[in-house]
Amino acid sequence: MDTNSSKGDRSLKTAYYAGSGLAIGAAIGMILGPLLFENLAWGCVIGAMVGLVIGAVIDAHGRR
Repeated sequence: MDTNSSKGDRSLKTAYYAGSGLAIGAAIGMILGPLLFENLAWGCVIGAMVGLVIGAVIDAHGRR
């Protein structure tokens, strides 16, 4: 999850949480989708959207 590693040890490593939020949100949506919506696909999509938004917010907050 770390980038900027091609510049050597002196560069700052940056973590991007939007991708992690997307994956974790989709996984949680796959679990909760059949329970709440009775549809696996909708749960996965909604979970992925929520995870992407949360990850983007963490990214934006961390770069301030």
